Amino acid sequence: MMVSNTKYSRSLMMVFAVATILLGALSQAYAQELRITDIRFWQSPEEAQIVLEMSGVPRVSPVQSLTDGTIFFDIDKTSFRPGRQNYPLNNSFVQTLSVQERVRGGVRVFLKPAEGVLNRTFVLPANSNKTDRIVIFLSEPAAAAEARRNQEVEEISRLKAGNVKIVVIDPGHGGEDPGARHNGVIEKDFALQMGRLVKAYFDRDPRYKAILTRNGDYIIPLERRSQIAAHNGADVFVSIHGNYNSRRIIQGIEVYYESPKGASGEAERLLVDSENQQDVVGGVGSVAGSSKQGIVKKQAEVMFLSRQFAEKIARRLGVAVPGLALRGVKRAGFKVLHSTAMPSILVELGYMSNPSDVVKMRSADGKTRMAQAIYLGVRDFLEGNIQRGYDAGYISYVKRVEEEKRARAERLRREKERRARNLANSRPYKVKKGDSVKSVATKFKVGISELRDLNQFGKKRSLKSGEVIRIPGR
Repeated sequence: MMVSNTKYSRSLMMVFAVATILLGALSQAYAQELRITDIRFWQSPEEAQIVLEMSGVPRVSPVQSLTDGTIFFDIDKTSFRPGRQNYPLNNSFVQTLSVQERVRGGVRVFLKPAEGVLNRTFVLPANSNKTDRIVIFLSEPAAAAEARRNQEVEEISRLKAGNVKIVVIDPGHGGEDPGARHNGVIEKDFALQMGRLVKAYFDRDPRYKAILTRNGDYIIPLERRSQIAAHNGADVFVSIHGNYNSRRIIQGIEVYYESPKGASGEAERLLVDSENQQDVVGGVGSVAGSSKQGIVKKQAEVMFLSRQFAEKIARRLGVAVPGLALRGVKRAGFKVLHSTAMPSILVELGYMSNPSDVVKMRSADGKTRMAQAIYLGVRDFLEGNIQRGYDAGYISYVKRVEEEKRARAERLRREKERRARNLANSRPYKVKKGDSVKSVATKFKVGISELRDLNQFGKKRSLKSGEVIRIPGR
């Protein structure tokens, strides 16, 4: 009886052990399986995005296509809802989207773009604000884009002929990029509300034509925003944002225009573009003869105007909303301000992190007052006495940077010549077993740093038996 119980206990223990192993393996497999946690769609007049939010890093197969124009790709070890989930989008970019779980595991994503729509699919890694994402990027057919842009050019030409001034208003962020969010304010939504309010003031004034870079919840690349302004022949460009700071005491409105450092980097980029025979600033032609000097001169001219523009806007915003103080006109290298085509500013309309500011930012009266102030500031600038000139500070900055670059190049040239002379005066030595940098330096009566410098050894570099090094000459 005791023997039988012992055998039974051992058998039971083996069953539990096997079950534990199987459960562990199943748990590990389950833990490794990803999930599609959300599907979002964003659309602008020119492009659209489908975003699949993932619970981890996805493995995506190459995109394939069917004869009817449908494209598809697989996501390994991923689950979604059972069966096939269909999403009839039926817009100018895509007709249908469906996600189907596969029998062998994973899911297959089907997408049928509209005729001529260009598409590309890529994976975006997780960051501090977002999880891993698969993005399907769709853009309008080339022929449609060209026809639309030609129509826009004709309309702008007609307006310019009637002496109508073009004001481009840029609501910051949008779509997948919400900007800052705090105290019930989401920056992308606030910026769009303000942009529409500002545009409404200009729409009532026949002297102006206001254009929004975005008029919905979608993202536009930063460089594209200033390109839209240049393409539309903008007389001024205003980018609208809300601010945030971890220190709740910080409050007020700030007005920015281009900084010397930001503009200098942009000048280098424009020069490279010009040398590569590419169009500069959204296809409006080369800048000032495509020379570095010409680019800098044009930038300095626009920055001189941007400062005046910023001051006009700041003067109006500073008295627009009681209790919402002005923190001044500042300079920053924001990418949307990199323009050689028109005076450009960026306004931060209060701190959503400050309890007092956020009340004004959320109130209809506060938003209306700020919108009117921007309109009046633009009017003051465009209808006022605009002074022409160049930003002397920027020209001095560029000159100093160029001098530093020449000095650095000269130092490198001299260092190269010094090294060449030292190598010419040196002799080879084959490292023996047991040699060290210190022992070799002592043996040949040379400095350790001198030996390391000639052979470009780091401080932790050790010698290897059989390698050939150079010994400094005396």
